[in-house]
Formats: sequence, structure tokens, C-alpha cells
Amino acid sequence: MNNINLIEKETKNIVLSILPNINGEDLSESSNLFSIGLDSVNAMSLVLKLQNSFGIKFEINDINAENFQSVATIVKLIEQKQG
Repeated sequence: MNNINLIEKETKNIVLSILPNINGEDLSESSNLFSIGLDSVNAMSLVLKLQNSFGIKFEINDINAENFQSVATIVKLIEQKQG
């Protein structure tokens, strides 16, 4: 499994842990996380879990609706942070 697949798998697991009413079959790479239950409170939890899991630090301007709209956008951001 290549790095991007590992990032995507771990990101999905973290999202599912934060949104307990969503199951893996309902969460695609392009699912809009805000439309399936992500809000400002659990979004901060998502940010912290992603930072801890991937050993990265998001800057304040990284934390916006566009970057956290879907698993795909989060994976892209994590890839950029890992450089």
C-alpha cells in the first residue's frame, strides 16, 4: 500500500471516530464532511487527532472549510504538510 493510501485509510478512520453516526460504507473520499455531521466543535477534535496521528502541525490559515471539506481535501493537505 502506498503512502497516499495509508494517509487516506488513517484519515477515514479518524473521521469515523469523530462522526460515530457514520459508517465506513457511507464515507467516500469525496463525501462532504460538513453535510454528514462535521461541525466546528468536532472539527477541532479532527484537527488535533490528525496532527497527532500524522506528526504534523496545521497553521491557522490551513484550518478552513475548503481544506476539511472531504477526506480527499484533508489527504491533500496532509501530503503538503509532510512535504
